[in-house]
Amino acid sequence: MQTKRRARGRARVWHGCAGVLAAGVLILTLLGCGGGEPDGVPVVVIGLDGATWDLLQPWIDAGELPTLAAIQRGSAWGELQSIVPYLSPPAWASAVTGVNPGKHAIFDFQRRVPGETAIVNETAKSRRAQPIWKMLAPSGRRCLLLNIPMTDPPDPIEGLFVAGFPHPDEIGYTYPPELADQLGDYELDRLEMKIERGQEDSLFAAYTRMMEERKRIVLAWLRNEPFDLLWAVFTGTDRMQHLFWKFADPDNPHYDPALAERYGGAIHDFWVAQDAALGEILSAVPAEAAVMLLSDHGFGPLRFSFLLHDYLERESARLSERENGSVLVLDPSDATRLYVLEKGRDPGATLSPAEARRARATLLDELRGAVDPGSGERICERIWTADEVFHGTYAEKGPEIVVLPTDGYMPTMRDQQTLSGRGFVAAHGAQLSGWHRMNGIYALQGPDASAGRRNGESGRDYSLIDIVPTLLYLLGEPIPEGLDGQLMRAVIAPERLAAAPPQQAPPLEEEFRELTPEELQNLRNLPYIGG
Repeated sequence: MQTKRRARGRARVWHGCAGVLAAGVLILTLLGCGGGEPDGVPVVVIGLDGATWDLLQPWIDAGELPTLAAIQRGSAWGELQSIVPYLSPPAWASAVTGVNPGKHAIFDFQRRVPGETAIVNETAKSRRAQPIWKMLAPSGRRCLLLNIPMTDPPDPIEGLFVAGFPHPDEIGYTYPPELADQLGDYELDRLEMKIERGQEDSLFAAYTRMMEERKRIVLAWLRNEPFDLLWAVFTGTDRMQHLFWKFADPDNPHYDPALAERYGGAIHDFWVAQDAALGEILSAVPAEAAVMLLSDHGFGPLRFSFLLHDYLERESARLSERENGSVLVLDPSDATRLYVLEKGRDPGATLSPAEARRARATLLDELRGAVDPGSGERICERIWTADEVFHGTYAEKGPEIVVLPTDGYMPTMRDQQTLSGRGFVAAHGAQLSGWHRMNGIYALQGPDASAGRRNGESGRDYSLIDIVPTLLYLLGEPIPEGLDGQLMRAVIAPERLAAAPPQQAPPLEEEFRELTPEELQNLRNLPYIGG
């Protein structure tokens, strides 16, 4: 079947084309349009939540992930840094908008209601920056979007849209609405992040089944639906690493040799299945399409809780009782995102603005000096203040301090029984044994790619915010002014850049989809759905 032409010579893909995909990475297959003109091409994006070379490289080297191995042999690839905070909602929101959370306004799974003490869950209506599918709408581009986190409720688009988690309801997660009836046996990602003894087999089967469902839809779309941009995300990799890491980590306090014998290879086996699923997708990608794969963040072990409340109340701590009581986290189980309550801004706050500034400075010093009394290891690898990482209209909405803990630690505010001799460090709960790291992955392959391991320009690592500018370039679209990300030049052959220099477009208007009073009330009634 022939390829239809869109405005300005861009291709729209139809069933019947063969091609090459890739796995576990950001792969950009950079191909020219028919006749050799360096115009835009259709793009397939595959997201693998939580993928990291740290985990995958030994299996690639051993020949156990052949799709990923093939990508590395013939592509440009490397690490892709996550956004701060390194959680799925802000990370995927940055990946689809090309801006930092200070502009798209999503910092977490939850947010505070202005002027209230209420905390509600975020939805796609919280997003204040335009996603790439809205950038493409004026050109009449057709998009197929599947399971991208923080996209429910879905936008009306030219194409098909199955929104990703979190899901505030079990209806209304597709556009058009009738698409839900056509999906068949499709399970929503509920983010139930727990694993009880005896549930290991059923969880593995459930995540495998969800992966197969997503693969089935992607294959059907590739074979039957015209598109300019197809973007699908697989999240089972993230869930498996959160829950099954302890079975392969002898240093985890909850490590059980008997369970390790049975489930120590579960993450490996799931990645083998994911690699094979991506291999199936490979054969259906049109030859003229560009293909992009990426992860939103990396992963590492989680072993110990850094009991922040206990630490700040120790005898040598320099925060007063009033200052300590003014430290706020939205989720007590994840105290990596901190606020200090301030009079005139936060209901019930007792600290004046000057006192709050002093409390933040003291809190930063305390965190920078935190050391595990049992091992002597620094607990916080890196700490950011809001003005270092957030800029834009909504920068003040975000956390004032963000902590990247050292591998193995998680700051928490939960009341727990501390371990004898370690004070404010305790064994983490038995549910989560793996957690996010900053270093995700990307790769790029195609005749216009500059093959080999590539870093960003001028020593700058590539980041999630660079995805949208690069996609727009591949599609033959101008890149709007005001995006925080940049075109990933080092992964693109110089001759392609010379033949088709990137073009700029005017800044985008802010996106605004206000919650109705009924929707806000429903969010107040929801339990926390983060993870």
